[in-house]
Amino acid sequence: MRLGTLDQIVGHWCPRLAIPGSPKLGQNLSMPLFYNHIDSPLSEAVRILVRSGLFKLTIVLVGFALLLLPAAKRYRIYRLPFGQNQLRREILPALMMVCLDTVLIVGFRLLFLHRMVPASLSSVLITFVWMAGMYEVWFYVTHRLLHHPKLYFLHAQHHVAHVTEPLTSLSFSIIERLILIGGALGLLLLGSFFLPITQAGGALFILFNYTFNVYGHSNVEWMPEWFVRSPLGRVFFTATFHAMHHARYGGHYGLFTVLLDRAFGTTFPDYPQVHARARQGLGLTRLGEKVTSDVATNGAV
Repeated sequence: MRLGTLDQIVGHWCPRLAIPGSPKLGQNLSMPLFYNHIDSPLSEAVRILVRSGLFKLTIVLVGFALLLLPAAKRYRIYRLPFGQNQLRREILPALMMVCLDTVLIVGFRLLFLHRMVPASLSSVLITFVWMAGMYEVWFYVTHRLLHHPKLYFLHAQHHVAHVTEPLTSLSFSIIERLILIGGALGLLLLGSFFLPITQAGGALFILFNYTFNVYGHSNVEWMPEWFVRSPLGRVFFTATFHAMHHARYGGHYGLFTVLLDRAFGTTFPDYPQVHARARQGLGLTRLGEKVTSDVATNGAV
C-alpha cells in the first residue's frame, strides 16, 4: 500500500487524527498543534518554553512516580543509593537545558521553518525514520568522542549520576546539549534538502527521544528476561544497557539501539547476565561488579 493511500484513509475515516497541517485538522480543531508562521520571536519562545517545559516536567515526574511501584523496587538494576547531593547537582543544569532547548528550537524555526513541508502521514513517517536512524549514528559518534580524556569535561555533568534516575535524562553541560540538540536540528535541516521533512515528524521524534531517555535512566529493568537474547533485543536497548554505561563509564555508547556498539565492539560481554539479574530481583550491589556466570536461582536480595 502506498503512503499516499494511507494519508487518504486517515483523512477519510479518522479526520480528527489527521496529521497537523492537513486540511482535515484545521476543520476539526480550533487551533493547529504546529504553527506554520511565527508572530514574534518572543511569543514563539514563550509558547515553546511552556509546551516543552511542561512535557519534560511531566515525563520526569511520571518517571519518579513509577520508581515508587513495588515492581520498580524489585527490578532495580543497581541496588545502590544516589550519589551525594546528586539530585541537587542535576536540577539547575536540567532547568538550563529546558531554556537552551527553547532558544535552539526558536532559532531553528525562525531560520528554517520555510524548508519544512506540509505534514502528511507519509512525510511524518519519513521524517521520523530519517531522524531515528541518523541521530543514532550522531549520538554514538559524539558520545564516544566525549568520553575521550581531553573532551570528557564536557560530558562530566551527565555522569554526576553513577546510579541514574529520571532527572539524569536532562542533566548536561551547555556545550554537550548544543551538540545533542544542535545535531538533531541539523539533521532535520540536512534531510530537508532531499526528503519531505516536516516539523510534525521532527517534533514526534523529539518527544519520543525525551520519553525513552527517561526510561533509559530509570535504573529499573521493565523489559522481560528473554528480551535481550531475542531478535528485538539484538537491535534495541534496555534500561540495563545504559545503566551499565553510567556505572562503568566506558562502553554502551548507543542511544536507543545496540547496533553500533555491537558493530564496533563496545558492548559489555555480561550485559545479558546483568539484565537477567535485574529481572530476577538480584540487581548489582557494586558499580564495578561484573557477572561471569548465569543468574543464581535464589530469591531477590
